[in-house]
Amino acid sequence: MPRILLSILVLLVAQHATAAQPAAKKATPVAKIVVVQPQADQQLTGTADVRIKVEVPEGATDPNAVYVGLGGAPWTGLKQDSGEWTAQIDTTLVPNGTQKLIVTTDNKRANTSINVTVANPLKVFFADLHAHTSYSDGTLIPAVAHEYARNIAKLDVFCLTDHQAAVDDNEWLDMREVAFDANEDGTFVAFPGLEWTKKWGHINIYDPKTRIWPADPQEFYKAAAEAGVTTKFNHPGDGTVSHDGLAYSEVGDKSVELMEVRQAKEEQAFIRALNLGWHLAPDGSDDTHSPNWGNVKSWTGILAPGLTKRNILDALARRHCYSTLDRNCVLTFTVNGASMGDIISEPVKEVKAAVVVDDGDENDATAKIELFEDGVVVQTHEADTTDCRWETTCTPKPGKHYFFVKLTQADGNLLWSAPVWVTVAE
Repeated sequence: MPRILLSILVLLVAQHATAAQPAAKKATPVAKIVVVQPQADQQLTGTADVRIKVEVPEGATDPNAVYVGLGGAPWTGLKQDSGEWTAQIDTTLVPNGTQKLIVTTDNKRANTSINVTVANPLKVFFADLHAHTSYSDGTLIPAVAHEYARNIAKLDVFCLTDHQAAVDDNEWLDMREVAFDANEDGTFVAFPGLEWTKKWGHINIYDPKTRIWPADPQEFYKAAAEAGVTTKFNHPGDGTVSHDGLAYSEVGDKSVELMEVRQAKEEQAFIRALNLGWHLAPDGSDDTHSPNWGNVKSWTGILAPGLTKRNILDALARRHCYSTLDRNCVLTFTVNGASMGDIISEPVKEVKAAVVVDDGDENDATAKIELFEDGVVVQTHEADTTDCRWETTCTPKPGKHYFFVKLTQADGNLLWSAPVWVTVAE
């Protein structure tokens, strides 16, 4: 075939193919969501007003439903009022800090978001985060344990942690479903847990998505860090043997946030771990194997802006908690305004510690408060009162330090705060 005829044929085929293609559909216009209130980067506290405007270009339609949430659920529906959509949201349901205020509609192309800062005062909620049933070496079943913890022990927070190796698939499914059904934000927070149990040491895992975990401790640390779960060293003794003598692990330090501290021996382990470089908060859970969940002799006080599962899990991850042998003693400890459990990133020149103790029992006095610096008592305050306020200042040597307080009550009950870590400038 002559070259010129071949060229003409190719051109005709190309023109036919182009003509046969359907015209590209023009995108349907979509309404634009404009957040009027709050403004980007605004600080929100308590109940906050939300107002949005909807700009509807030609060819677009108004949304039929609009919802707002801080980082997601819980979602609050907005109502249309005088050309705007409005709602009020409870910011205490989510953790403090930067949150994405998300506006979503029945057309996801219209969704929008802005960053805001949530800042609410912290409250104390009492928990038992280590307990067992017959699914491992305890007694009765998870449904009974949760009912007892809520209605008899009257806990705010409960986590059942049967031994991981003893739990089968059906039991693990039941543990998760029972915790899900028992959880009622604002009243009682429940989430599932497991106890990873080896001769090397025992570790609790909170709200895991699976019951399958590596047997090797270092691989466990890695898996826990990758999963983003909070974990806890259980019954460490004096710390010289259990958990490989608490040998420091950089990966482990990213996955273990808590350690059981309920007696003098465990206090030694706690200080040993902190001196080795671990960043841990003390936990007071009982490890009960009897039908008395949350109603024995020690508890964990958790500091959070509100009683929601999201808040509690965030607080544990931030180490915002303390161990207490007093069921209703409210303790707050700050260093330079940072809450117990925090790591102050900016170097400081001095340490300003503040302790607030509130006890609901009139005769339950705090006898003394001891301030620890790097595991050693550096100041003691003789309180002898039920409600105590103590502020003090110290000037440590330049370098990295940690501080925590230990309370001794007149009846002998003890409380340990989480530390605050600081770097003192040269």
